[in-house]
Amino acid sequence: MPTLDRIAKNHSFIRGTLNHLVNNGGAVRILYGGSVKPDNVTNISRIDEVDGMLVGGASLESRDFLAISTAFAG
Repeated sequence: MPTLDRIAKNHSFIRGTLNHLVNNGGAVRILYGGSVKPDNVTNISRIDEVDGMLVGGASLESRDFLAISTAFAG
């Protein structure tokens, strides 16, 4: 899994590219699609350019998915 700093830099790069290429690029939601788990969702959700997350394997375990969705919504 990438570091929080790497996630922030990648999302910032994507945001900058969108702003350069598309009118109102700031309105485009950028989702993080890495390994999201209950123990890292809070830190990832605090990154400015992360607008949401794609949850993969953790969605198969109801407790994990509930913890993730609750943490991100909060």
